[in-house]
Amino acid sequence: MKKTSRILITILTVAAILAGVFSLGSCGKKEDYPEIASSKKEATPIATLGGHEVRYELFRAYFSAMYSGKTDGMTETEWETAKTAVLREIALLYATLDVAEANGVDPYGDAVNNEVRERVRIDYEGGEANGYVIEGAGSREKYKEALAAANLTDAVNRLIYRYDATQAALYDYLVTNYAYGKDTGAKSDARAFFDSADCAHGVWVYVQYDLYDQWNGSTDARAFAEEQRSRLAAATDYSAVFGVLRDTFSDQVLSADEMRHGFYVSKNQGNTPVQRALVSDIFSLSPFACGEIREGDGGVWFAVGLAKDAADYDRDPNGFYDLMLEETEIDRPIAEKAETWLAGVSYSSAFPTFSAETLAELTVR
Repeated sequence: MKKTSRILITILTVAAILAGVFSLGSCGKKEDYPEIASSKKEATPIATLGGHEVRYELFRAYFSAMYSGKTDGMTETEWETAKTAVLREIALLYATLDVAEANGVDPYGDAVNNEVRERVRIDYEGGEANGYVIEGAGSREKYKEALAAANLTDAVNRLIYRYDATQAALYDYLVTNYAYGKDTGAKSDARAFFDSADCAHGVWVYVQYDLYDQWNGSTDARAFAEEQRSRLAAATDYSAVFGVLRDTFSDQVLSADEMRHGFYVSKNQGNTPVQRALVSDIFSLSPFACGEIREGDGGVWFAVGLAKDAADYDRDPNGFYDLMLEETEIDRPIAEKAETWLAGVSYSSAFPTFSAETLAELTVR
């Protein structure tokens, strides 16, 4: 069953804030729904990352997505950690646009612009985006109200749609320029990648909040996930892991093959902080060891380490070639650029200062 939402502002991921989208078509060059101006405060630049101005409205949107419901009792030290985490996500957004442009994908060209227009049109009129049925706000005022309820503005909404469309175009770039998904005739580099420390094998267990509540009449999904993690404390083979995957809601995020064999990851994979943390866990875990419980992206997660198996490479060498390309041509350049920018971030005098009032303003009302 497809989920429904008034407009696509349900916070499903942090990297995209809005649910990710891939190729929804075009509504032509006409701007059916003109941009809505932000307030003076919302449009105020508060920091600079790699030459990109970070406006208050963008920082607020990400902070709200990542920390709403988590700021009670927040200390100033925790605020500094949160501030850095939010700026890292924004740096990754802008780094994606820059890496795309360097590879001939214009994040402000007609193709991406048309994707953005189409997504905004769906927000107004309704339609389908990324498997979600959007009712549509129905009017300009209702659209503004829905955005404001999530601490978003029209400008931020469009920027995140631009990020989504640009990210999708980057993978099209791989297909066009690197025989992505095809037999390249030379697999030596991919095999070296498989054997290297840049590739790891694992799987993650997922307990989806709403499905757990629906089936169990309880809201303690974390406790359930911890029980499943305890089941694997003495695991010595994959049958125990598969049993836990089968008894949770992991099939909501894993394919049938991934359920039975796990999957391989590269070091800089992940579109959200939770995903990147799980990937990092997989790299650090010994076979059948479990990572810490992590919450976000709609549920509770933990990673399980698995040993590499050369038979996996032999079964699908092209898949490892593709994974290598994603890491070397997209994920790693974006991650490195973002970290460089974050290290050199500059703040304006308008950057929010730590206080209870600031935390209230930055989180969902």
